[in-house]
Amino acid sequence: MRFNEFIAESEGGIIRRGQEVAGGKTVTFANGDQKINLQGTLVVPEDELKFETAKELTDAVNATLRANGNPKVQWTNNPGAKGGAALITLWADENNQKIAFIKYVNAKKEGNFPITWTNADFGRATGYKQANSAIAQRAQFNLKPNAILPGNTALAVGNLAKSLNLKSRTDLPEDVRQQIPALIQHVIDGDKTPVPGAAKYASSYEVDLGEVAAPIALSTGNFVSGSYKEAEQALLVPLGTSWKNLQSVEFPSGGAEALYDSYLRINENVILKISSKDKKGGAAAAVTGLVKDIETTPERFENITKKKQYQEILSIIKIVAAESAKTGPLVLAQQFGFITEKDKNNILANMGKGMRYDPSASWARSAGVKSAFKRKGAKFEDPAYDMGYHALAGIAELVADKLNQMPGISDFFKAVLERSTMVQVKTTVSKTGEDAAYTNFQVIYPPVFNGIIKVVAGNNYMATRKPIGKISFKIP
Repeated sequence: MRFNEFIAESEGGIIRRGQEVAGGKTVTFANGDQKINLQGTLVVPEDELKFETAKELTDAVNATLRANGNPKVQWTNNPGAKGGAALITLWADENNQKIAFIKYVNAKKEGNFPITWTNADFGRATGYKQANSAIAQRAQFNLKPNAILPGNTALAVGNLAKSLNLKSRTDLPEDVRQQIPALIQHVIDGDKTPVPGAAKYASSYEVDLGEVAAPIALSTGNFVSGSYKEAEQALLVPLGTSWKNLQSVEFPSGGAEALYDSYLRINENVILKISSKDKKGGAAAAVTGLVKDIETTPERFENITKKKQYQEILSIIKIVAAESAKTGPLVLAQQFGFITEKDKNNILANMGKGMRYDPSASWARSAGVKSAFKRKGAKFEDPAYDMGYHALAGIAELVADKLNQMPGISDFFKAVLERSTMVQVKTTVSKTGEDAAYTNFQVIYPPVFNGIIKVVAGNNYMATRKPIGKISFKIP
């Protein structure tokens, strides 16, 4: 799973892209053959949350455009009749002609991203989509199962190409909307014929759409390799069934909160869980799905959960699963004695305010908050820097460090995962010139957990944005 990558790419949207430009990065968007480079973003009003009248708003926008070379406005929505605020995005085309796209809103929000205009929404409005980032492409397309198929619903494996909900996905390019069902149908049919034009979208198809394709390959036996037969003998034959009898698949709607990407139903009470990966492997997994497994079938994990040495670990990961990404690390940090309740409340109160780094601030002088800043570095000059999020990120790292020092933490995760009815699948999309197709689904069973499983905060917690996921565990 690599869900967090494209959430991170979308965080802050066009304003964040503007901050990247200010840091020296070239950000290019394209509409067909037409390319434009982002020059910067401006928000009006600068200080207040909104103008009280439409005239004030319009006058301020026009004055800002004049001060920036009178770019040609290529797209704008309608300003509010009762005032509001505006995000002005400035661009240069391939002839270095200045153009602008403007989004009006009722009011700004506090923080580093006062007006949200995601890459995907910008593309839907203007026709221009980011052209120089595979992760950005995935963020814009969002081909995860829960974005193109009904979630938590039993679907017939053989009808998945027809079950795709693409009519409402007007944000997708027409060629992508044509290629998706073709790629999926080819896996159903066992057809390796490359789909025309699919190579340029191979990353999205391999990583995200691959989560749809993987259970099809398992059910049909098409393009599979690895321990496919071994998994069948261990998990299915004892229940009197086989891969080809598993004709019903479900995709959880939880996205980043799920440990598994799809389920093949064995019978009314038993499901086989699939963890999909691209050929590079998987990302860190949330503990929520793991806790759900234990609570749903406690008898399967009794010999683990009843062990004395695992009791404290189990209680801690239950807190991670139950609390939000913001509160979880703070609750545990207070429990561990890293911070006080006052520290916890101060950090929560200062998140998202856009406060620059100021170690002399009254709430930042406690030992606990100081240790958080010491643990997690940050680029203070980054326009998106937020002192509250920086403190949370440091606390999350301290909590992860504490958990990794607990005896038996890696053994606990391995023991739970090994008792789960789970297979891992690595998906490969192969390119042939401009075309591409699914060519291999490597089955890994038993699940491979070589090395040490570690608890991580990592990129879920940063000094420049709200957390995009909880404290997780990294499978080697």
